[in-house]
This record gives sequence, structure tokens and C-alpha cells, in this order.
Amino acid sequence: MDARNLHVRFSDTPHRRFNQLTGEWVLVSPHRTQRPWQGKVEAAAPDVRPPYDPECYLCPGNERAGGVKNPVYEHTFVFPNDFSALLPSGLEVSGPKGSEGGLLRAAPASGVCRV
Repeated sequence: MDARNLHVRFSDTPHRRFNQLTGEWVLVSPHRTQRPWQGKVEAAAPDVRPPYDPECYLCPGNERAGGVKNPVYEHTFVFPNDFSALLPSGLEVSGPKGSEGGLLRAAPASGVCRV
């Protein structure tokens, strides 16, 4: 994508940035700072875990951090990550422009992340 036509809101939109030193594109996901982690340090988990934990946001039938309720599944269950590194394609992004040949080269990045 031509960087002159690129508009990215760098503070909250996933995007790729070009690393001039390595020649590689790097994924940047600043919106992930909105995840609910509060810095809590957990004690070591017990060796034996219950088959169901009413406080676990991944257990069948429980509510996840984003408010979506898990189905009562009995086998492997795959769902979109509530706080994924990428957002679905087709999102409108806006903000400061990148510049062709400048130090900051950026491009939109989209996709689906599953748990």
C-alpha cells in the first residue's frame, strides 16, 4: 500500500510499521491496552483443578470479560479473542499520514484471532 494514502490512528488501531533496520514489518496493537488485566499477581495453581470453575471466564456457560456468555460446550470450543491483536478487515482507520521514504512507514493490518 502506498504510504502517502495511508491514514492510521496510531493510538488505538492495529497496524504494521516498517522497521528500517531489519527490513521487516512489525505488528503494532495499541488497542490491547484496553484489556481488563489489573496487575494482580496470582498464587500458584493447585496441582488438582476442578472440572468446572464458576469464576473461570473460559469455562462452559460462564461470562467472558467482554460480556459474551460461553455456550455449555463439552468438547473443544473455539471463539474470537475478546481482546485480539488484530481487528476484522473492513474497518475504517484514520489519523496522521505516513510518508513515502520517511522514517515512519505504516500500513493497515486486519485479521481474526481465535482462542
